[in-house]
Amino acid sequence: MPRKFAPETAYYLYRGTPMLALIGKGVRFPPGQWLLVADGTVEPWIAEELVHDLFPALRGMASFALLLTDFDVFEFERARESA
Repeated sequence: MPRKFAPETAYYLYRGTPMLALIGKGVRFPPGQWLLVADGTVEPWIAEELVHDLFPALRGMASFALLLTDFDVFEFERARESA
């Protein structure tokens, strides 16, 4: 069963869109499968380069989101629905 809340503040990758997000500890994950990529203490550009190294096909394709509160997740989901 997938986790519903982030167990730690960290960078997570959603490969469906693709999307790299910094998600805060205890914040609800948006629907879908999220893969832990890096600890939240890592600089954003390092997390992005790590994604590019692990998934070269995503270079230049992944967007970035900050989801540090449940309101951020609500706004993120609303934006995805309207797109």
